Amino acid sequence: MGSRSPHRATRVLAVDHTAGVAPFRKKFEALAASPGIDLTVLAPDRWVENYRVVRATAGGQPGYRLLTGAVGWPGYENRGFFRSGLGPAIRSVRPDVLHLWEEPFSVITFQALSLAAIWAPKAKAIFFSFDNLSAGFRYSYRPSWLYARIERFAHRRCAAGTAVSEEVVQVLRAKGFRKPLEVIPHGIDLGEYSDVAQGTSDAPARRAPAEDVRGRLGLEPPVVGFVGRLLPQKGVDLLLRAVALLPSPRPSILILGDGPARGALEGVAADLGFGSSIRFLSGVQHDAVRGFMAAIDVLVLPSRTTPKWKEQFGRVLVEGMAAGCVVVGSSSGAIPEVVGDAGLIFPEDDVEGLAQALRRALGEPGLGEALRVRGRKRVRAYYTWEAIASRITDFYARLLAA
Repeated sequence: MGSRSPHRATRVLAVDHTAGVAPFRKKFEALAASPGIDLTVLAPDRWVENYRVVRATAGGQPGYRLLTGAVGWPGYENRGFFRSGLGPAIRSVRPDVLHLWEEPFSVITFQALSLAAIWAPKAKAIFFSFDNLSAGFRYSYRPSWLYARIERFAHRRCAAGTAVSEEVVQVLRAKGFRKPLEVIPHGIDLGEYSDVAQGTSDAPARRAPAEDVRGRLGLEPPVVGFVGRLLPQKGVDLLLRAVALLPSPRPSILILGDGPARGALEGVAADLGFGSSIRFLSGVQHDAVRGFMAAIDVLVLPSRTTPKWKEQFGRVLVEGMAAGCVVVGSSSGAIPEVVGDAGLIFPEDDVEGLAQALRRALGEPGLGEALRVRGRKRVRAYYTWEAIASRITDFYARLLAA
């Protein structure tokens, strides 16, 4: 590949094991709409995401090309590997930027960097990381020694990295990565929430269908809710115990999700005497979740850190802010960074701290409305796909200019 003409579009090849999931491709639509970007995306033809098989079909997408390849270990994001498609994609695109939406210690990253050394040696390679836990090249999954060797290789070969949060940046810096890093958070399509929360960035959101959803569920307002996988580290038991500390009449509770902790949580709810004031809903498709969020006044993410896990981002908080919920989160991982001044934070694993945050969110005059307004502003400023695409293209430009 010769030197890039200043008048030629920047050729970008994005490799993303989640690109078969339609909502996750929104970032590529926004990126492709950016001036001067010629985008190709490589996805597995078959992947397993949240225990569901996802299939991708090669062809034209809005503004970009989608290629596919066969993958071994589908669903294992770090050990999965391309059995076909990766080499031909690099060879045909000859990218200026090879953006690997993969951890720097993943096998796909090792494959892509090795093949790019042959077919696109001048490409600026970039990795993407969620990892906020594995300081010192020690990983909570095996084989840790292999992942350490791959990540050190990636640090040498990549021109830069992208990270989902500032906490991840700190982990990478502690490992000795001194090249450019840019924070690229998860995003949403704010337009998809227009039927749930309506309003401008400087006016309170009007939560249109809330009464209808509550009526169908048989829940009396106000409603406190959780959306996500029911796992011990998500801390849903803390939420139940915190609501039990609130004065009567206590708010209703909506738990949207499923997982191995559901049985235990239903037992806790029964012991606390919630009766008909709590609903557990499972099997809800991703596109339908925002409709149920209309019923939730205060959305809580009470995650607790464990030796092998802490909250990497908390996408549901962004979705909650977009839906017009007041958001409350624990201090685990990236949650305080995601929420900023648009919600309330309590010390993780602190039941009384969460109960106090709920008392404020539900009872402090004017606070709920103010937080809803700040939440919508924060989503518009940082978490729309358009805002994220602008940040990515600026980062590309700086790298290529350097």
